[in-house]
Order: sequence, then structure tokens, then C-alpha cells
Amino acid sequence: MKPLTHRQQQILDFLRGHVSEYGYPPTLREIAGRFGLSGPRASVKHLDALERKGHIRRSPGSSRGIDILPGSGFSGSPDKRDVLNGVGVPILGTVPAGPLDLAFQEKEDSLILDPSVADEESFLLRVKGDSMTGDNILPGDMILVRKQETAAEGELVVVLIGEEATLKRFRREGRKLTLLPSNPDHLPVTVDAGAEDVRIVGKVRAVIRIPGR
Repeated sequence: MKPLTHRQQQILDFLRGHVSEYGYPPTLREIAGRFGLSGPRASVKHLDALERKGHIRRSPGSSRGIDILPGSGFSGSPDKRDVLNGVGVPILGTVPAGPLDLAFQEKEDSLILDPSVADEESFLLRVKGDSMTGDNILPGDMILVRKQETAAEGELVVVLIGEEATLKRFRREGRKLTLLPSNPDHLPVTVDAGAEDVRIVGKVRAVIRIPGR
């Protein structure tokens, strides 16, 4: 790879940091704002230089279509678990924070997250519904979930009931499992904890909110 100017190195470091923190690259406007550039066109010129020197690859027509190439701080793709600066965590669809709904679907995409919060047993779900707003979980947020079938009482979990799923805190009362919303406009849901079609599929470890959403 060809050497970079000081500003080009700064922008490459910014790209790495943004991907490491949020799981996706910044837009042209975000790059321009970070470095006081005149606008998106100025960002394009710097990205053209980084691509020409072999540090990134860009996807035409996408405002965030920037891949950091091996040797520039990342190795592999978001689908692999050996990404140098993070873990590729699959996005598996949506989970209701409200009334029960169809369970999350197949993998949509992946985000690269820091290995201090994510591992190979982790996955992401998009939230719909407003029953957990008391926990500052809003529609459109993503939750990072670790696969596990047990959790401590009161923890935030994803529960599968038949083919339907929900995001709630839970409380055990004998053979009953009460799923608790944090928005007072919603009522708790009580199910038989011993039923074959009721199971905890994972515990929520973090909430991710897309900037500007």
C-alpha cells in the first residue's frame, strides 16, 4: 500500500473508529463535518485518494459504502468471527417491544462490534413497539442479545412463545413467567414457564441507537 498524507491518515483513522464504535462507516457529510471540509465533494477527494492507494474500497451509489481493506486495520468481512478490530454480529430481524408478534426472521446483515461486548453467541435484533421505553429502548433501536436459555429474575430478555417473540423483563411466580413492560401503557404478559413452547432465547447486553434516526 502507498503511504498516506497526514490528513489522509486522519480520515482513515476516523473511518476505523466509526466502524469500530457503530458497526458501519460514516457518511460523506459526517466526514466533512469531522474535519471541517467544505462539503461532501471534498470528502470524496480524500476517499478517492485512500482507494487509489489501496486502503479502502467504495461501493458506488451508497453514502456509507466504504470497506476498509485488509492491512488498513481490518481483516476479513463482517460475517467472520476473526475480524481484527471486532466481532461480526448478525442482524436477525425484528423483535416486538409490545404485543407478541411473529418471531424474528433470517439474517439481514451484520455489524462489527467490540469483542468486549459481543462474542460468537451474540446476535442483533431491531426493536419495534414502545413497551420498553421506560428502559430507554425505542422503536428502531437495535438490541445486542447473547444466546442463553437462563437469566436472573428482572433481567431484560428475549422470550420465544411458540413462533412469537417479545422483549421484556421477567419475573417467576411458581410455574408462571410474567413478562413485564416498562411502559405503563402496556400490560404484563403471563405464561406457563414449564410449557414446551416457552423459552428464553437470550439476554440483552446492550442497546444500539443509530445516530440521527
